[in-house]
Amino acid sequence: MKKKYKIILWVVLILAVGGYLAMQLFTPLKVTVEAAAYGPLTDSFTVQGNVEPQKSFIVNSTATGTVLTLPFKAGMTVQEGQELIRIAPANPADLEIQKQQLRQQLATAEYQYQQLFSAEGLARQAAAVSAAQGAYDLAQQQYQAALQVEHEMSGVYTAAQLSELENAVKAAQEGLTAAQAQSGTAASRNYYHTLISSTSAQLAALDEEEQNEPLLAPFTGVVWQLLTDEGSYIIKNQPVLKLYQSGPMKIEASLLSEDTWNLHVDDEASLRLSDGSTCDATVSFISPVAEQVISSLGLMENRCTVELTPVDLPQSLGAGHQVDVSFTRLLAENALSVSASAIVPINEDSAVYVVQGGKAQLTKVQPGLKSGGRVEITAGLNAGDMVITNPYDAGVKDGSRVSWTE
Repeated sequence: MKKKYKIILWVVLILAVGGYLAMQLFTPLKVTVEAAAYGPLTDSFTVQGNVEPQKSFIVNSTATGTVLTLPFKAGMTVQEGQELIRIAPANPADLEIQKQQLRQQLATAEYQYQQLFSAEGLARQAAAVSAAQGAYDLAQQQYQAALQVEHEMSGVYTAAQLSELENAVKAAQEGLTAAQAQSGTAASRNYYHTLISSTSAQLAALDEEEQNEPLLAPFTGVVWQLLTDEGSYIIKNQPVLKLYQSGPMKIEASLLSEDTWNLHVDDEASLRLSDGSTCDATVSFISPVAEQVISSLGLMENRCTVELTPVDLPQSLGAGHQVDVSFTRLLAENALSVSASAIVPINEDSAVYVVQGGKAQLTKVQPGLKSGGRVEITAGLNAGDMVITNPYDAGVKDGSRVSWTE
């Protein structure tokens, strides 16, 4: 009796397993499919950009002295003609010492110029050159005469005497060269003209410093950066702050040089602000010059500067803010493509599963460009072919029965 029950149990078990296997064999796999279709193939990437003013200006100090007050802070608006900074002039005693030194330098330069280039000075220089030329000619004649005598009657002059005559020629030549160098040449005139002009300009600058003209805003704008602090000692023409004109801003971004190859002026981009909001922008400038920079990973990169004109940028977003700039490039205007997840590697080839007659048919294809999760198919597929996009998740094999949703 027990043996009978065991046989029945085994039969039931075999039938259950067989039924399950049959169900697995004949039940189609649920897959997702898409129709291969022609369309544009694009590539998107995002970089960080900086908000910059369209027009900015560096304001330089009009005097040398100590910064007493800086009434404005970065981000504040100033009106044209407002005083930007108050400077305590340098110590008058120190200025007077500098002016005395410059006056002495100027007087010396003018005296030397007069000595060299007045009528009397030029005459003295000409006489000195003539005397040096005569001395050189005489020494040369004496030396050549001794050489001639020695050539005709050897032994008249000793070696020491000939050496002395030769040294006299060299000394006379050096004297002639020095006299010519001190004469009124164009180079010498230019040197003294430059020296006198430079010294006079420095004296005039010190005179202006004593007046301590106020530093006024050249236009109505926004203070961008302060380049000095209260109590600092600054000199005339030293940069003290940066201003920019209120109005439209621009976005400046640094792109890898290869990312600019398919980018053009007037191309559109999307901006994401720090609060998550977005706005559009248009490429207005692409620098043709690439600059080598070190990336955050320590690698050398070639980067180009790209400027964009934003649309409806919030007025509260001033210079120095950062935004994410997303670009979309057109890689192919009309490409037959499928989802990248549909590609199945076969040895060194690629394939996809195409649905034919309710079954998955493994089909070799030739992939092309890849971007944005899609792959261009240059051979092996036709437009309209139904391609399985999740072959791995669904466990699809060649010949598998499938049911699908698009």
